[in-house]
Amino acid sequence: MSQNSESGNYRKYTSRNPLMGIVVSGFMKDLSETIAPLEEVGSIIDIGCGEGFIINCLNRKDITGVDVSKKALNIAKQKNPGCNFCTGSIYDLSFKKSSFDLVIATEVLEHLENPERALREIKRISKKYCIFSVPNEPYFRTMNFLRGKNLTRLGNDIEHLQNWSTKEFVKLVGRHFNVVEVKRPFPWTMVLCEK
Repeated sequence: MSQNSESGNYRKYTSRNPLMGIVVSGFMKDLSETIAPLEEVGSIIDIGCGEGFIINCLNRKDITGVDVSKKALNIAKQKNPGCNFCTGSIYDLSFKKSSFDLVIATEVLEHLENPERALREIKRISKKYCIFSVPNEPYFRTMNFLRGKNLTRLGNDIEHLQNWSTKEFVKLVGRHFNVVEVKRPFPWTMVLCEK
């Protein structure tokens, strides 16, 4: 992937910045620890899987990945042989009701014009569990600003259409799911839910 065509997600997970490495490692550790104790999780889907970094971290062959970017999915397929990948929209997923024991949507909802619609569709395909993560504001923007990123937007990523504090995000998700656990791997909010 050339420098100009790299996604922000790709740059985040492949950054050589040691502080970014610590932040991303902490996020992955919290995600793995949240999933590990869940019982009866056979089928997993990662919606908005991008280049497959989360799938790779989970180290399972039975994960389905969905993304709108064919370019990202090509990288995900190379990184995760044996997993299933398909293009699709979070608003209209081509899976039957209650298809997956665990639905993962990390770093996705903040990019959407209509996150409520996406949550309804995720609930439809979920059999039991969901894990969501979004930037925890204002910490995420402050971190960006302090490292000189998106200065004219006061640290807000150009691709982010939504901004939530942990409290605001838990309230949003709680309208659709039973919130089981909330974690704050800096600078994100991570929420485990049951249908």
